[in-house]
Amino acid sequence: MKSAVLNQRKERDRLLAEPYLTRQTVYDFEALLQSPNIKLLTGPRRVGKSTQAILMLRGKNFAYLNFDDNELLKGWNEEQAEMLLNEVYPNFQYLLLDEVQNVSG
Repeated sequence: MKSAVLNQRKERDRLLAEPYLTRQTVYDFEALLQSPNIKLLTGPRRVGKSTQAILMLRGKNFAYLNFDDNELLKGWNEEQAEMLLNEVYPNFQYLLLDEVQNVSG
């Protein structure tokens, strides 16, 4: 599970380094992020939900887990995941869970 989290850290950093087109929106992402409530991005497949989430968190200290990763799912353990997130992303303020519907239960 540790290798999956470390690989996803590299993937997150690669995604953050990509150049993206600026998107117009009516939402104030800074205001949304100040709220302690969970944020959920919904919409059809392949419209940019994950990209929008990455852009919302660009410049922030955030942890990232992508549950489209079979290596992560195969050894899934919540307590171990929490420990690894704290190790790999020290003092993170936000947690981005991508494709979380793939976690059973």
